[in-house]
Amino acid sequence: MKKQLSGLFKTLLLACVFIPGRLDAATPDQHEGVHLDEIAIGSGYAWGHMKFTEADFQAVPLFARFGFDINSVFGMSESKGTLQLALEPFCNPVTEPESGVETGLNVFFRYLHPVAPSVKLVGEIGSGPMYLSIDSKEQGDAGFNFLNQFGLGAQVAVSGNSAITVGYRFRHLSNAGTSEPNRGINSNAVVLSYSLLY
Repeated sequence: MKKQLSGLFKTLLLACVFIPGRLDAATPDQHEGVHLDEIAIGSGYAWGHMKFTEADFQAVPLFARFGFDINSVFGMSESKGTLQLALEPFCNPVTEPESGVETGLNVFFRYLHPVAPSVKLVGEIGSGPMYLSIDSKEQGDAGFNFLNQFGLGAQVAVSGNSAITVGYRFRHLSNAGTSEPNRGINSNAVVLSYSLLY
């Protein structure tokens, strides 16, 4: 499993490196309407505490992100900031309380606001379906859940068409009442991602 996840992460990294950047060559017309403006890969560390077993919860986020500028949809075409709809598929190894995996897709609304020539503050909120492969007193048998996240961070440009984003996320895992028990698993995460910007 670890070899497969490592191979997936390396493949995503290579794909991001070899996708040609278009930021410098883009005309204003190319940036009108809804358009792809970011492709990223990321990882991090998530930790929490199980409510009913007194066990720790730990996972390693591994994700890709496909971000779409949606300023025009909300009448924000002249805004300095960017409202983004982001699709974030993930496959997160769980290391505590036992080995397992979280895998699924989060849909984020993200807002990026420039505070310096090469720095943007990032606020994000997202949710989406996921599969949790471990049994727990909090969520019952392994199976369908939702992963809800909100976070804050900063994106720092490293070139004209690439950036690194570092941030904090609060994570809430729940099955939204589709089965019992549904006591939820809360965790914190620090995440780091590398982005190609369009």
